[in-house]
Amino acid sequence: MRIQRIVFEEVSYRAGKAGTCPKCGKRAIRKKKFWQTLNPFNRNKDDQPKSREEIRAELIAKIQDWKSKPVFHVRCE
Repeated sequence: MRIQRIVFEEVSYRAGKAGTCPKCGKRAIRKKKFWQTLNPFNRNKDDQPKSREEIRAELIAKIQDWKSKPVFHVRCE
């Protein structure tokens, strides 16, 4: 039996933020990738598959929320 693999297109953004760690006071830099896939199971409130523009809007909102929080070092979190 052969297993079929389906690959969905990924919509992604990379974001970074820098600042002073509130815990130790040293400079900290963090990077993160935010992503979703275009697939029939990723649905919006109207139960329709999300479009690329809807996914982009959600990702940008998540990035803005993430950037508004303070920057911690990995070991200080």
